[in-house]
Amino acid sequence: MARWIPAALLIGAAVALYASGLAANISFDNIQANEIRLRGEVAAAPVAALLVFIGLYAVATGAFVPVGLVLMLAGGFLFGPLVGTAATIVGSTLGAIMTYLAARYAAGDRVRRFLTKGRFRKLIVGFERAPFTYLLTLRLVPLSPFGLVNLAAGCARTPFRAYVAATAVGAVPYSLIYSYLGAGLGQAFLGDPTPDASVLLRPQVALPLLALGALSWLTSRLKRRRAAV
Repeated sequence: MARWIPAALLIGAAVALYASGLAANISFDNIQANEIRLRGEVAAAPVAALLVFIGLYAVATGAFVPVGLVLMLAGGFLFGPLVGTAATIVGSTLGAIMTYLAARYAAGDRVRRFLTKGRFRKLIVGFERAPFTYLLTLRLVPLSPFGLVNLAAGCARTPFRAYVAATAVGAVPYSLIYSYLGAGLGQAFLGDPTPDASVLLRPQVALPLLALGALSWLTSRLKRRRAAV
């Protein structure tokens, strides 16, 4: 029964987040509406606020609560682009480790054999052949199902060090871009609480968006090239 403990903890965390209403309240609109209060709390206790943010990000990621994008923006919005980037990398990596451990210990040999014969077979084979490079590619591909990749990696028993390294490295580009975007939106909202579409033309907002588009294009080409091979 001990091998089910990580999975049970994640399920309990997901139920708690949804039951408390916190999962539904995590939105950029709510962050903007409570900007003054949130910035005040960060200024009053920056270390504690940062630890709470990392913990929330980790639990939400591990429990499959789809608020990662909002939290990446919030990290830059509240803590600045560099600290926000570091916090989201740590939080997303910790959350991914939670899901990985839950899947690795809960999924026995029967589950693993079933997956190698089903839709996840390609993922399982990829993890076995080149765990670091295969996982890093999946992390960088836009719209890749982050949580399902974590589950598959755990079921495939991907080497832990390779999994953590690829997850952390793969989190850097998007965390950096979205944190800078969140910081840019924060500066725009400070000047105008209700900005119009022209805010997208401001350099602190437009440049991260251009970087996001370029990264998405590059990773899509990388995915097609690997598929062709």
